[in-house]
Amino acid sequence: MKIANVLIEYNSETFKKIFSDLFPSMCALAGRILKDDDKGKDIAQESFVKLWKNSEEEFSDENALRAYLYVLVKNACISQIRKDKRKLSASIDDQYHLPLEDHFIDEILREETYRLLKVAIDQLSPQARKVVRLALKGYSNQEIANELNVTLNTIKTVKKRAYKFLREKLGHQFVLILLTQLVKFF
Repeated sequence: MKIANVLIEYNSETFKKIFSDLFPSMCALAGRILKDDDKGKDIAQESFVKLWKNSEEEFSDENALRAYLYVLVKNACISQIRKDKRKLSASIDDQYHLPLEDHFIDEILREETYRLLKVAIDQLSPQARKVVRLALKGYSNQEIANELNVTLNTIKTVKKRAYKFLREKLGHQFVLILLTQLVKFF
């Protein structure tokens, strides 16, 4: 495959990095659509195998590759839902909530937001990562301090610095939306 006219071999470090960066998002998306994480993982793996088998594919950049993989995952999920419907002789509506196009786009946006947030949080110091993840899980500052066995003022300072970094990395409004709406991610 080629990305921005650069040939990417499937056994290369570049492909391994692409896989490690995108595979979790593809698994999560498929798992949410199918309401089954194991099937979601299988779908994501199959999508990468299809990408690997179609070695002539060319993408303008990594975003184009990601969009291509999202479409592969969406189509594979719909096929899986139809296959399960035939096996169970049940209505698709009764067995699954087949995502409408708008719903699927919402799921992609949500998954991309999670991915970007995770990448930014992974760039924080180990202590700041722990503090932010616990805060996103809904822990109060005092609960985080107790959990990490540090003072309350330490938590406040670490959170302030971490949120400043995230605002600079992701943009102020983006972080506010993430921190208020995506608490369940972690």
